[in-house]
Amino acid sequence: MITTGNRVVKTFAAIAAVTTILAGPAFAADPQQYFYDEPVYDKAGAWYLRGDIGYVVTNDYEVTYSGSAGSQEFLNEDFDDTWLIGVGIGYKFNSFFRADLTLDYRATWEFEANTVCIGTCATTYNEEFGSASMTALLANIYLDWENSSSFTPYVGGGLGVAYVNLGKHFARNVNGSYSGFDGNGNWNFAAAATAGVTFDVTKNFSIDANYRYLWVGDVESGESNTPGLTGTLTYNDMDLHEIRLGGRYTFY
Repeated sequence: MITTGNRVVKTFAAIAAVTTILAGPAFAADPQQYFYDEPVYDKAGAWYLRGDIGYVVTNDYEVTYSGSAGSQEFLNEDFDDTWLIGVGIGYKFNSFFRADLTLDYRATWEFEANTVCIGTCATTYNEEFGSASMTALLANIYLDWENSSSFTPYVGGGLGVAYVNLGKHFARNVNGSYSGFDGNGNWNFAAAATAGVTFDVTKNFSIDANYRYLWVGDVESGESNTPGLTGTLTYNDMDLHEIRLGGRYTFY
């Protein structure tokens, strides 16, 4: 004889069996999933080293003489372009802001011009020749625009000092004589503005291509070394346009 207790037991057993049958396909259709975070590296709070080479475009600066022969402006100034090499050390504070200290040397560039012959030869011209080189130490800051690509555009500016070394200047005069001015080293305030882009080759190494405008102001020659003539030359408002390519290694 079937008792009430047996009925209850059989009822629960049947419910369990049906539940197992119905749940089986659901578990089969929904396998266990695993989630993980994609590995990332911190791109902030790191020191970096940099090295640069570049092509330097000079302007045809206005050159003037002032001394015992009065004042005279040079004509037809023509300054050659040159090249640079530089190194630097910097710190990346976060994804948007970094700063560095750079030291760059600009190789010697040549200079030619004319001056009007004074006196009865006033319709003819003397030939003027000179040269200059420059080393600049700048403290720079940059704003980076980091994005989902490997390219990071940026803008920046810098302040510092420049040592402009003017070589000896000499003139070949119309009458066949020579005159000139001694060389001179000038320490000048320098200011720069930069725009560029970096490309991340690896986690630590980036290629940096940029344009930099560098201004150093007026530069003066040494004294005249011609008997009977005193005074100096002034290279007015000297500035440079630099196309630079370099590498940057960051210690993440």
